[in-house]
Amino acid sequence: MAAFDRMTEGMRDVAGATTGLDGVRYNEMLVDHTSLLLQLQGFAACGDSKVRKAVRDSFGRMWQTVATVTQLDPVTIKAFLPFGMLLNNAAALQVAQLDEPWSEGVRTRIRPGLFEHINTDTNR
Repeated sequence: MAAFDRMTEGMRDVAGATTGLDGVRYNEMLVDHTSLLLQLQGFAACGDSKVRKAVRDSFGRMWQTVATVTQLDPVTIKAFLPFGMLLNNAAALQVAQLDEPWSEGVRTRIRPGLFEHINTDTNR
């Protein structure tokens, strides 16, 4: 699961200094189209129990990396990781090559500080 490991290292770098919203390194990693597609294929192949275990383990390491580096609560991490997944999907779909209103929306940068407004009450 080298593709997950590379993505996890990128998340570590991104999350270390910021909320991940200015993740230049993460965006650079998305240029590695083969690695990106391998990671996404891993999710798609989770119908196989061995693949599912490997993907679960890799995803768990990614979650723990973000949690450890950022010290964020689980609710905030649940916002951080899906944003990364949106970037992954956009890169896989090569939305930067499209001139469509929805693709422009996907490419819109998120303003710094966005995650500071997320409710961190994990009991909800």
